[in-house]
Amino acid sequence: MKRIVAALILLAVSLPSLAEKPPVYVSGSLTMSSAYLWRGDKVCGLHFKPDVVLHVGNLALEQYSFLSLDGTYKEIDWDLYYTFGPFSIHVADYYARYSSYLSEENFFSWKKGKTNHIDEVAFTYSCPSFPLNVKWFTFFWGDWIPDRDGNPGAPSFSSYLELATYHSFKEYGTIGLNLGLSVFKGAYTGYTKDIMPIHLELSYDKSLEVGSFSIPLRAFVVLNPYRKTLEAGASAGFAF
Repeated sequence: MKRIVAALILLAVSLPSLAEKPPVYVSGSLTMSSAYLWRGDKVCGLHFKPDVVLHVGNLALEQYSFLSLDGTYKEIDWDLYYTFGPFSIHVADYYARYSSYLSEENFFSWKKGKTNHIDEVAFTYSCPSFPLNVKWFTFFWGDWIPDRDGNPGAPSFSSYLELATYHSFKEYGTIGLNLGLSVFKGAYTGYTKDIMPIHLELSYDKSLEVGSFSIPLRAFVVLNPYRKTLEAGASAGFAF
């Protein structure tokens, strides 16, 4: 009897810690979306996005892809990031390729002017007392300002600043508003504008919980003031 009581007490004490995430774990999702809109530009239409994250303490390694259903576009991305309090620092590699490219595909080439990789560093801040996220992204390899002959010149260091706010209606979902700015004559504006809004997004997110899984749902509208385009889309998937 004493052993049973002791076991029950031990179980009760350990339950809160069992609910916490372990120091090493894996999370992931698979999403299908009607449009892939990246920083104001439409990259492709209907596509799948598989996403897997390995978490080791405050360090995480994420691998995700964008695969168009018609086979015209694919993107394979890696993101290594460290989180400390409300801040995080990222180093990311993006590999993107359209089926219309005439050059031979070589995933392992980072040669200047011939690679399909773009490497980027990012810094993010999530305000703990107000619904505001601030993100800064800068290319450091793979994007060069064309010289007079049209050949790759100096690194562009093209940068993107994003300000995002949101309001949660709890079980009714979350509405978000994002403003994205191209900074330092970036590739987003053809290297012509020092600072320019290129991504204004209104979104609605809702997650349905099903046991240990969730079903994320999303609808979004994106305006690009620079290109004067308006796009809308929706996505659904499952996550763990």
